[in-house]
Amino acid sequence: MDVQRVKRVMLGRRGAPLRGAYRAAAAVQLTAVRLIDARAARGRDPQERARSAMTVTMTVKTFQRPDVARRLVRSARRVFDGRIVVADDSPSPVTFEDPNVEVLPLPFNSGVSVGRNAALDAVDTEFVFVTDDDIVFTGATDIDSARRRLESHPEIDVVGFLLVSVPRWRANDTGPDALFTGHREPLRGWGEIVGGLPVRYKIAQVYLARTEAIRKVRWDPAIRMVDHRDFFSRAAGEIVVVLDMSIRAYHAQTPFDAEYTRYRLDTSADLAYLGRVWGERAKARRLGRSEGDARAMDRRRSDDPADS
Repeated sequence: MDVQRVKRVMLGRRGAPLRGAYRAAAAVQLTAVRLIDARAARGRDPQERARSAMTVTMTVKTFQRPDVARRLVRSARRVFDGRIVVADDSPSPVTFEDPNVEVLPLPFNSGVSVGRNAALDAVDTEFVFVTDDDIVFTGATDIDSARRRLESHPEIDVVGFLLVSVPRWRANDTGPDALFTGHREPLRGWGEIVGGLPVRYKIAQVYLARTEAIRKVRWDPAIRMVDHRDFFSRAAGEIVVVLDMSIRAYHAQTPFDAEYTRYRLDTSADLAYLGRVWGERAKARRLGRSEGDARAMDRRRSDDPADS
């Protein structure tokens, strides 16, 4: 199947029936998994949920999708009672009736990295939950279990969740070659079992982490949209990431939102920047630059993109 051709048809004038079918299929699947996954939450200790509320802050970056951001918060409240920080660089920031949701208004279209850093700076708890706005949580999103894993295994910095896309019903697990060439040597090998879970170098943007570990890496403010691979490439050699496939969340994208997509796909400047900085990193490693030099380069770039 020519996937790109299908996408072009769906976005065109003749694609209205296909768009409707896509939305309907996603809605049906989300309703079904909410009902099915509700069983997974039965019998959980309310004291564990209360502890997560005290020790975890959820951080979200959103842009021009207020309904999607509100859907995320509604679903989060099924499994999490703590503070949620939403960084929003929309012209009119989203609002919530939930008093434990804090919105950080940012300059228009300042980007994912700026937003994630702003939300991270607002965290005052031991753990931070990092997520995108188009995620849906259910009873299978066991934040308490991930928190207990971090508490009992200090050698782990990040616990990733299995992210299932709807309505395509697909979950991706990246291999050992998921990072940019030129990254530092990871602290643990891909697939190695640490604290009962397999090490991964790059995971979906739904994970629970030690706040201080994420602050070691941060997001490069020079990158407006294409932040994901860069973050985990710079995290190599700094933090240990594992994946818990027994904890699930669902990715419900909005591929037919033309205004949002116009900004989302404006990535040419990001790609040029990433090509330049990671090309320099790859060259430096070939020339035998030390790990200490590599760390200094990454930290300087994350703090001040002009130094790159």
